Amino acid sequence: MNRCSVCHTLIQADVPTRTCSECHQQYHTSCWDGIGGCATYGCAKVAPAEKPEPVAARGAGWGDNKTCPSCGRELSSSFLVCACGAQFPYADPMTKDEYFRWLAKQEAIKSSRRMLVTLFVISLTGVLAPVVGPIAGWFAHKNREKLEGAGGTYLAMGYGTAALGATYALIAIAVALGF
Repeated sequence: MNRCSVCHTLIQADVPTRTCSECHQQYHTSCWDGIGGCATYGCAKVAPAEKPEPVAARGAGWGDNKTCPSCGRELSSSFLVCACGAQFPYADPMTKDEYFRWLAKQEAIKSSRRMLVTLFVISLTGVLAPVVGPIAGWFAHKNREKLEGAGGTYLAMGYGTAALGATYALIAIAVALGF
């Protein structure tokens, strides 16, 4: 039993088939007719490629234009940045309320990331690591939804800072006890 090169299923004996006269590949008749010829790369009986009609208007979308929620300027619906500097998360139009909620969320994410980087840098001093480490771990856990992006880098930084703080605390305890 052979496999059809179009649908990749076994060709049963009771199913009508077509065999390519050039490369002798076997197909279901419905698969052959569906693509209009052979599906084997390089075969002379491959179905001719049909070039689609050119697009009438480029950059057009739902409504073709949208209003910038920051400055009120009309811009193409596909633009993600306005001339006023406003940036959008997607091409769909946004209301002013949606836009400013999104901006506030982005600023909260940036602020959380800055705080975590600051705590991490402070923990590298060693002396403050036992104090800053637990704070960074708690902060990363509390703000994990804001810190999820960037492939987990910021969450790892927060939890790593906590581990670094614990390590420095254990070293300080060991030194104090004379180990």
